[in-house]
Formats: sequence, structure tokens, C-alpha cells
Amino acid sequence: MENTIHKEEKTCTFEDMAKLETAMCKAKQELRFTGIFVLVISFILPFLPPKYSGTRGMLDMMSYSQAVAGIVTVFGVVFLWSVYYMLYGLHKDLKHKTKIAVNTYVTSTGGGKYKGKQYFYFSAAGLPYRISRVPINKDEFDMLKKGDPAIVEFSRFGKRFLRWIKV
Repeated sequence: MENTIHKEEKTCTFEDMAKLETAMCKAKQELRFTGIFVLVISFILPFLPPKYSGTRGMLDMMSYSQAVAGIVTVFGVVFLWSVYYMLYGLHKDLKHKTKIAVNTYVTSTGGGKYKGKQYFYFSAAGLPYRISRVPINKDEFDMLKKGDPAIVEFSRFGKRFLRWIKV
């Protein structure tokens, strides 16, 4: 049996678009919470009393307002980067409505416990790092073995797992 990997670009189905839309809503909710947190921190920091340690010469070098402005700038840049990282790929996926189907083979299977629940997964060759472990249920875990062919579908830009099909 020859283990080869073939990638093919397809149009998203209605179910795929629903999964991507759900992921977009969840990411927006997380970013909204983070944005409110950054806004509150940015508002509270200037009113906290400064604590100076050391000599008086250190005060002349950098004022308290400049330090607060620097912290707020760092928070803002991190927030904007996270918006780009979390939403841009999903937005492009919803706009272009394309997915990638990888005809591949199983390289390993495994399982583990997390927060009291049992999880099973398999790894396949040729998948992006972000979706290197494909979640499966117990019945599928018992049937799969190393070398079995499978088709894994994921979104093109956001690299979000959509589904897998055993061939």
C-alpha cells in the first residue's frame, strides 16, 4: 500500500460555514472580553499612586505618565495583534468560502484524560501544525490503526478543523 498525500481545494458546504461562523462568534466574544479588560486597565493605571524606589534622579529620567502610556501602548499592540491572529483567517475563510481536503493516512493514534473526560485523537501526515491532532470518538479510535487512509478537511486561511472522513 502506497502512502501518498494529495491536497485539494473545495467549496465549503453549509455545515462548514456554520462551524466557521460559530468559531468567529466565539473568537469575537473572547476579544470583546479582552478589549474591555485592556480598557479598564488603561483607565485605572494612571490613577494608581506611583511607587518610587531609588534616588530622585530616576524620577527625572522617566515620568509616571510616560510609564503608564508605555504600558497602555503595549497592551494595545498585543490586543490588535490578537484581533489579527484570531479573526483575520476566519474572516477570509468566510469571505472566500473555500476549504482544503487532504487525502492522507494515519500516522498515530492516542488518547488522554483532560478535566475528568477521556479524549481520543489521531495524527495524520501532511496536516498543518495547528490541527496536527484530529479529535475522534471511542468507536472510531477502536477501528483506526496506523496507515489507514483518511480525508481531513480544514479551512484554507484560518486552518480550522472542519471534519474527517475514513476512506
